[in-house]
Amino acid sequence: MKNFKQRQRAYELFDEGCDNEAVAYDLQEDLALVERWKADYDADEALAGLPEDKELSRQLLGVQIKSIALRERELEAYQQEKEEQELKEKRGKVVSFKKLFNFLKKYCQRCKWTFDEVRGFILKLKKLQTQVEEVCAHDEEVFSRLFIWNRLEGLIQHLEGLVAEYSEGDTIKINFDENDLLYLNEGLEIHDFDDEIEEDPEEEKPLSGLLEEEFSPKKY
Repeated sequence: MKNFKQRQRAYELFDEGCDNEAVAYDLQEDLALVERWKADYDADEALAGLPEDKELSRQLLGVQIKSIALRERELEAYQQEKEEQELKEKRGKVVSFKKLFNFLKKYCQRCKWTFDEVRGFILKLKKLQTQVEEVCAHDEEVFSRLFIWNRLEGLIQHLEGLVAEYSEGDTIKINFDENDLLYLNEGLEIHDFDDEIEEDPEEEKPLSGLLEEEFSPKKY
């Protein structure tokens, strides 16, 4: 329904003489989609101006019908590709979330971190949170309801409160209590996007590899 209304509004803007770029900006739609709408709009305009010669009209109508059918198939393929890309991005955020939470779970009790390591880990959490917002088109009503976003927000606040007590060059001893550990474990039971994507167990195996290279907290 939203797509139909957007297309209808695009036709109105074409009637007003707006070009594809202006329509895409006004409707906040992909330029490729607007270009297809413009092609359909032009086809409709051409059909409205068919000559009175019945045979010529029939031939022109046939050409237009084939052209419209081709564009419809192209649009369907484009929409499918777009949806698949969106699902891939969502799964990527879930995988990254588990990667970070699993790593911290491993090194959150009686472990020594450097000040820079904790700050770097916080930056990774913030970056992922921003990416989750981007996946949700920066719609606060959407991303603020996500379990993944809220768990990131809580962990960021917790670590920032911890690091505020130290300064550059310090060693930070992290020892999460049982409630903190429960927070991480609950985070790993994420269900966001479950109705849209299927998790790939193969993607979860190397979750901590890169983080192990970047951070090196040690037990104390």
